[in-house]
Amino acid sequence: MIQASTLRARPKQFRSFTGFSVEQFDRLVRLLEPLAIAAREKRLQAGRSVRKRDIGGGRKYALDSFADRLLLVLVWSRLYLVFFVLEHLFGVDESTICRTIRELIPLLQRQYIFTDPRKSGRKKIGSLEELKQIIPDLDEILADATEQAIPRPEKKRKRNKHHSGKKKRFTMKTQIAVKRNGLILHVSHSVPGRQHDYKLFKKTGLARALPKGSTLYVDSGYQGIEKDFPTLRVRIPVKRTRGKFELTRSEKIRNHKQRKVRIFAEHAIARLKKFQVLADTYRHDQSRYNLTFRFIANLVNFRLLCPSA
Repeated sequence: MIQASTLRARPKQFRSFTGFSVEQFDRLVRLLEPLAIAAREKRLQAGRSVRKRDIGGGRKYALDSFADRLLLVLVWSRLYLVFFVLEHLFGVDESTICRTIRELIPLLQRQYIFTDPRKSGRKKIGSLEELKQIIPDLDEILADATEQAIPRPEKKRKRNKHHSGKKKRFTMKTQIAVKRNGLILHVSHSVPGRQHDYKLFKKTGLARALPKGSTLYVDSGYQGIEKDFPTLRVRIPVKRTRGKFELTRSEKIRNHKQRKVRIFAEHAIARLKKFQVLADTYRHDQSRYNLTFRFIANLVNFRLLCPSA
């Protein structure tokens, strides 16, 4: 049976199972355990009028250590194993696994904090403008959308909404905005894969949230952004049209320079998909898909801002 206390003795295997070093995992435990305790007390206090026992009474956790519960969620996120396999790895039943995942994933959702790596304290950020006050080097922001496959929907109307012409599959689509160093600044709500990248961009309101003076880099799927947002400083590749079959040398050089910047958005998406829960076909409740996506985005940010020693 896997336990955090025993897996710590094998650092390479620990990283393979979770995506984190032992030091990073211990920091994450110290960050989330007080939040988990507070969330549980709040939930139990809400039903106090109908409780038959005092808070603290009743059945205990099957995984009594918070580190073991967090380890279970990280292994699930990293490897995306079916609950039947996790049941044998951790020695608990499938209902406990499902309940643990549902309980811990919202913790980082509420803890959607951008941390300045040059400071020891944390500060909650309400907008990208406030973030720029703490991290001034937000002159370049990169936006891109990513898709993940889902099982074929049973209803035809839902199939039509989720069928992606680009991926030739049924997908969910989410847009992110990142810095050059890979820090994820923004995660949109998730939409059916049929929706165009640019339509999703206009719905999210990212253009209005950008700090003043920042430059937004996007790919050629965002055609029309310069016309619809004339005050926005945007860099978009020059695209060949029907009447223009070949780009000029200067246009090719310009596109090449922009690709050297936009590649960092692809790197950020690749970091997200290192967690197989965002890479494989998403098998779980789609209403909680965006919650899972944000949880992984927070894990990626945490690993970026808290490198292992």
